[in-house]
Amino acid sequence: MESDRGLSWESTDDARPRMGSARSGSSILRGAGRLAGSKYVPLVLALAAIAVSLPALNAGFLNDDSMHRAILAGPSDALDRLADRGLAPPRSGELGYALSHTFVAVSPEENLRSLKDYGALPWWTYEGFRVAFWRPVASFTHWLDYRLFPQSLAMMHLHSILWFGLAMLGVALLYRRIASVELSGSSSSVNPAWLAALAAVMYLLDDNGYFPTLWIANRNLLISLFFGTLTVLAHDRWRRQGWDPGTLVAPACLLISVLATEGGIATFAYLFAYEVALGEGRLLRRVLSLVPAVAVIVLWRLAYNLQGYGANGGGFYFDPVREPVDYAMAVLLRAPFFLGGQWTSAPADLYNYLPPAGKTQVWAVLAVLTILIPVVLIPLLKVNRRARFWLIGMYLAALPICATVPMGRAMLFVGIGAFGIMAEYVAGWIAKDGWRPVCGWTRHIPGALFVVFFVAHLPLATIGRLAAPRVTASLQEKVAETTDLGPAGDLEKQDLIVVNAPNPVSFLYDPFGRATEGRSLPLGVRVLGPGFNSVELTRTGPRQVTVRALSDSLLDCQRGRRMDFVFFYRYLADVRSPAHPLRVGDRISLPRMEVEVLAVDGRGFPIEASFAFDTALEEASLKWLLWDWDEDCYRPFVLPQVGRSVRLMGPF
Repeated sequence: MESDRGLSWESTDDARPRMGSARSGSSILRGAGRLAGSKYVPLVLALAAIAVSLPALNAGFLNDDSMHRAILAGPSDALDRLADRGLAPPRSGELGYALSHTFVAVSPEENLRSLKDYGALPWWTYEGFRVAFWRPVASFTHWLDYRLFPQSLAMMHLHSILWFGLAMLGVALLYRRIASVELSGSSSSVNPAWLAALAAVMYLLDDNGYFPTLWIANRNLLISLFFGTLTVLAHDRWRRQGWDPGTLVAPACLLISVLATEGGIATFAYLFAYEVALGEGRLLRRVLSLVPAVAVIVLWRLAYNLQGYGANGGGFYFDPVREPVDYAMAVLLRAPFFLGGQWTSAPADLYNYLPPAGKTQVWAVLAVLTILIPVVLIPLLKVNRRARFWLIGMYLAALPICATVPMGRAMLFVGIGAFGIMAEYVAGWIAKDGWRPVCGWTRHIPGALFVVFFVAHLPLATIGRLAAPRVTASLQEKVAETTDLGPAGDLEKQDLIVVNAPNPVSFLYDPFGRATEGRSLPLGVRVLGPGFNSVELTRTGPRQVTVRALSDSLLDCQRGRRMDFVFFYRYLADVRSPAHPLRVGDRISLPRMEVEVLAVDGRGFPIEASFAFDTALEEASLKWLLWDWDEDCYRPFVLPQVGRSVRLMGPF
């Protein structure tokens, strides 16, 4: 029977009776084939996904989680302290407000002014800067967290882990269903059950799935992934088996997916790929089958825009609708890190840590691989429409996530297609299917690809998955260094002045974390400049200083020649894009301080700025800190005398 066939490890022509060990090996293969064909395999893989994610239970809060708590938890002492600083959300704990505002980090109409006045956003933030997302489905799950177990972070993490288990179940079922699609005219001897199990195991071993279970605020990706797989499953059942409810179930699941996160639009990539590669019937019928999904996406985006959601004015996110030109450029620069990185297992996050010259070199290599690998796969793609489906879905699924800087956690949808086609390739290679080159120099390139996809990938992926909790924890500790104010002491009645903040955006989350943990909350925060560059501070008066970049602009770290976290901090702090330049003479008035731009570069980024305070700089109401790149910590800053200057060295 088909379920007993397993992978054909030899071509039919070479098969011949064997003694002893051969019969034993055949029995093992048949047994493994029956095991892979068990209806419980998707459930087992879902439980395995939960098990490997359990280290995330002790992860605690990260960045947005503290902001979300202020929106979701309801009245508290922490909220009262935030209210004293003008940072408290107006209707904390209310379901309606939670659904509409949980993922609104910065909105010009609502909180940008208060965040900037406090110093949670730096003085150079663009006045129209927006990071506001509409994710009511994910927001509802977070609101439930604070109704069911408000004091248990472990339970909140477990909630996310369970969603990952469901997502893994959906992915495994999707692999199994697509593997059952027959290949007309193909002599492939690959068992569909083996094929689906291999793809699902490869997906499970991908360490990109760990971080969304660790970061509570990132649960939206897991919810979207689960409903995205249900969408494609329902669509396939409708199209292949005439299951009429699929005409309603698939669009409904797609709507839930995009209402969990904007990235859920990647689901449509697989619907489109389905009709191109697997759809039956005339072209018009295939096109019409996509109309419900298109209607859902158009109506969702209209509602999204009319409510003022989206991203604008920065460089971390590019909104495809609000900023189409910037987004198109981002696709060109970022897609190779997503796609080439997925093919080779090179972390997409490399994009965020490389210096400009190194990034260009890596981009070139990955761009070539992004084009070359599908070319090498042409023999498989010609005879295997399932492989065509996975490839098209993979490449199109990368388009939505190019709206943000490359990160592994964003690649969950891309990984579905990637591991689907990798499994098709690996299984067909082992089974010696007819598409595999057997002579000439061309056989060596596909062989090398087999090594990359299987021989090297599986052990390395296993090690990476097991090491993910430790690696992620070390990265978190590195970022946490930039939020540890060390010698600042009690700041309750003081303005905190940071001359050269290494990670300026950390102050967006810092007051919310401090309020929740009962730590002292500064009266305000004043970041004079980021620490990306070496700077010179000059005391120009009893109440005034100037800060000047010693190379490039204050916002640049272009002189670096090594991989470094500072480049990642630079992306996080990208709150003013070149499309919104500053000009010489611009003034930014903040409570108790005024900034004047004295010099800018060709892009409108500040090179030098003057800072005038309401009080003498030595007053006890001001607490001065500098960042020491040699020791990776904050230190007290000793002000120079009037007319004197001091240089603070950058990271390079």
